[in-house]
Amino acid sequence: MSSEGDTYYHHHGAATADAIMKRERSIINHKDPKTTQSLLASSIEQRQKQSQNHSLSVSKTLLPLPFIPEELIEEIFSRLPVRSLLQLRCVCKSWKSLISDPYFIKKHLLRSTQNTSLTHHRIILSSTTAEFNLKSCSVNSLINNPLTNSEELNYPVKNKYRHDGIIGSCNGLLCFAIKAECVLLWNPSIRVSKKSPPLGNNWRPGCYTAFGLGYDHLSDDYKVVAVFCDPREHHFSDTKVKVYSLNTNSWRKIQDFPYGFTPLHDFGKFVSGTLNWSANCFSGSGYVNSTSNPLWVIVSLDLQKETYRQVLPPEYEKEESSRPSLGVLSDCLCMSYDYKKTHFVVWVMKDYGVGESWVKLVTIPYLPNPEDFSYSVPFCISENGQVLLMFEFDLVLYDPRDQSFKYPRTESGRGWFDAEVYVETLVLGSILSFPTLYFKALRLLL
Repeated sequence: MSSEGDTYYHHHGAATADAIMKRERSIINHKDPKTTQSLLASSIEQRQKQSQNHSLSVSKTLLPLPFIPEELIEEIFSRLPVRSLLQLRCVCKSWKSLISDPYFIKKHLLRSTQNTSLTHHRIILSSTTAEFNLKSCSVNSLINNPLTNSEELNYPVKNKYRHDGIIGSCNGLLCFAIKAECVLLWNPSIRVSKKSPPLGNNWRPGCYTAFGLGYDHLSDDYKVVAVFCDPREHHFSDTKVKVYSLNTNSWRKIQDFPYGFTPLHDFGKFVSGTLNWSANCFSGSGYVNSTSNPLWVIVSLDLQKETYRQVLPPEYEKEESSRPSLGVLSDCLCMSYDYKKTHFVVWVMKDYGVGESWVKLVTIPYLPNPEDFSYSVPFCISENGQVLLMFEFDLVLYDPRDQSFKYPRTESGRGWFDAEVYVETLVLGSILSFPTLYFKALRLLL
């Protein structure tokens, strides 16, 4: 919208400018050089005075920048992606202070995780190549586009021929197991990581560690639980359980896994303040009726109370199904298994800890001749019910509405060994100094 000063210039200044241009054209055509030079100098001086008068007129009509309350800035920033926030953090001290504030980090985290369109969610992919290579791409793009751009991630631990296992993700943090001796907590969105001290277990052939990553909201602490299993006769294992605290950067021993229960060589799934493992239950445990063969069960650890309990699975076709696996879908515990090798069945526990809340979410058919491959645990589910999972080292998107399959591709190719969905957050961002995040933001711009 034009101001009064602008209107004056358009009607009066423009007419004056036209008159000056006509005058200059007549000057240039003048035959006397001295007269031409004198007249041109006078015309230029008149042009400069007109320009100054216009600038003064416009400056008088410009309004001062409006005042934006800090509460409104905070509300706007809490909806922005992490990449933009890292750049804005470098603008001024007040914005840097706001974006580094633990309260704002939690507010941004809440908005990002509750975004049902998955615009802040990404999936990390570990390639099947000999070198340990990690890619990251948008989940929303994978669901909605046939081809998605991927970003190569710079893994903090330098050992390109060792494939570290992805334990899981929690609030934007990814956890990796490094030779079963220590763990790495890493936020790839802001390129911040923390490596734990060694576990110090007496490892021997046959031993394994079942890890799990979670968050204790009462102590505001991210914790990694390591269940060290030393197999004995009949697959029964002695267990030692340690908890790593990010706040203290140390391991400490807690109560062992319940007697008679052995977690499978898998990672615990974090739901509602608890870590949940698939486990074998042996006779004489006192938790279930004695049986000659181990029974598949779910064992849960409350991260705040550090107490165990058994979570009952749904009633399913045990005799004709494979051993179930656990996962997390839309913040709910999920269980999946093969049924007769013709279908893949997924259940979700809508209300954690309530056995009656198990619901059969989807049954996915296998394509002809599945050979020895099975579907992976589902990674996520879209707003319209499409399920993203992996089959034979490739991502698959199944739509139960028309029972159709899509095969989303990334521009970096195909062939993935492992994958995990995470949300872009600022978690761990408050521990970095301003110059450190400044240079990280610059690298993100390149």
